[in-house]
Amino acid sequence: MTRFLPERRGARMLLGVAVAVIVVVGLVLVAFFTPLMSVRTTTVEGAKGVQTGEILHAAGVASGTPLLQVDTRVVAQRIAAIPSIESARVKREYPSSLRITVVERRATARVVDGDEVHVLDRTGVSYLTYTTKGLPGEYAALPVFTTPNPGPSDPTTVAAMKATAGLPDDISEQVRAVDASSPVDIEFTLEGNRKVVWGDSTRGDEKARTLGYLMPRKASEYNVSSPDFPAYR
Repeated sequence: MTRFLPERRGARMLLGVAVAVIVVVGLVLVAFFTPLMSVRTTTVEGAKGVQTGEILHAAGVASGTPLLQVDTRVVAQRIAAIPSIESARVKREYPSSLRITVVERRATARVVDGDEVHVLDRTGVSYLTYTTKGLPGEYAALPVFTTPNPGPSDPTTVAAMKATAGLPDDISEQVRAVDASSPVDIEFTLEGNRKVVWGDSTRGDEKARTLGYLMPRKASEYNVSSPDFPAYR
């Protein structure tokens, strides 16, 4: 029986490893530089208000581009630059697809500034601007938000929009205005000019549930800033 010396056995192992590396490198090069695994289909998920065509145009990935040449992070950033898109995620799906998943901004309130109306999302970002006369009906129904310095970097705005966005539908449909002088002094005005003292943005579910119990009672003001000890008058 022929026995291999340790040197010959080691040489064969090195040769096997070298061949494997060459094969892997070759496959990567083929995938990177040839249309063998290239973009043939692109699917978009999560889009409702934004047209799929607008998202694909912003993505800017041409059909036939090798998947490995698609920088998914950069593509996602381009899509997220669309004003109505809050975030975007791009994923390669081999052998020849891209999947784009977007989260659209949720219109939460509007800020009136002279002849302009700014639509704010749940984080306080102003992402749409209209003239007062050109405001679409869907945004005209949003509550008017009043605070000294509205914007996503303003703690008061962030707290107020968090509280507003967290309201259940049966209450949010009745909100006509949101006023906040600080993160802990948020108030809502409901239809019928009824005031709601909300306080800060914490314990939103409990406050909403308590307010739901109080609203059938005839009153001009409801105070749920402490949901354990509500009041109305």
